[in-house]
Amino acid sequence: MIRLKVLSVIMLLLFLPVTASAGAKGTKPKIILSPKKVGPGDILLITVQGAAGRVEGTFNGRMLYFNPSKKSFKAVAGIDLLSELGKYDLEINCNGAKYKRSVSVSDKAYPVQRLTLPKGMVELSPENEARADREQKRIAEIWPNHTDRSWTGGFVNPREGDISTPFGVKRFINGIPKNPHTGVDVCADEGAEVRAPNSGVAVLVEEHFFAGNSVVLDHGQGIFTMFFHLSRTVVEPGQAVKKGDVIGLVGSTGRSTGPHLHWGARMQGTRIDPLQLINLNLE
Repeated sequence: MIRLKVLSVIMLLLFLPVTASAGAKGTKPKIILSPKKVGPGDILLITVQGAAGRVEGTFNGRMLYFNPSKKSFKAVAGIDLLSELGKYDLEINCNGAKYKRSVSVSDKAYPVQRLTLPKGMVELSPENEARADREQKRIAEIWPNHTDRSWTGGFVNPREGDISTPFGVKRFINGIPKNPHTGVDVCADEGAEVRAPNSGVAVLVEEHFFAGNSVVLDHGQGIFTMFFHLSRTVVEPGQAVKKGDVIGLVGSTGRSTGPHLHWGARMQGTRIDPLQLINLNLE
């Protein structure tokens, strides 16, 4: 009797319809892009649901890092502030197949700012121009180097305060057009604490002509944050920091008209709005 029951169960299982479980190999995943409309300087959040195991991909030829989240994998891609408008390729590999999407980068209006500064800070001497060029190359060497992820959870604001100059502002200094503002300027008192927005490693702690006392943090997976015009730095090159650690104090060093914090962010080498970084839901 027992053998007959077991045989009946086996026969029943053989004739049941076969369905693929969520995330099984060969199952088409759900790919969600947020926001639906992006422009230069924005961050694109890519969520993949229904993936079995590892998820890989690229956006505009740059590597994406997919991290496990709640029932999904998430990655972020930066749209560089100076990106040309048009369509960019997104490729995702998961569940044994490759999926392609086209991401449209639309026009985004940024305000114009006109500043008046001492002539010596705008029209540089040959010595200062050479120094500024060396420092610019030094900064450019930092990214888009890719290191292991050290950030955890969401990013936090390194210094609360009103924004005196937002990201992306098109600047004219003494009537001369300059590169757009690639960070945000936060109003703060001299000596106010500046904190690490996430865990990382201090890959640059130097004094520069334009940026003054500067700190750059590498958070891993191509994400960097930078902090300029500090009155004092309190970290050393190569030092590991945790989210919320004090890394420096607000100041007015370098080319600055008063105490404030300039902070910016890079994502796989792209110049992105740092305020979008701290508003991301990466959980």
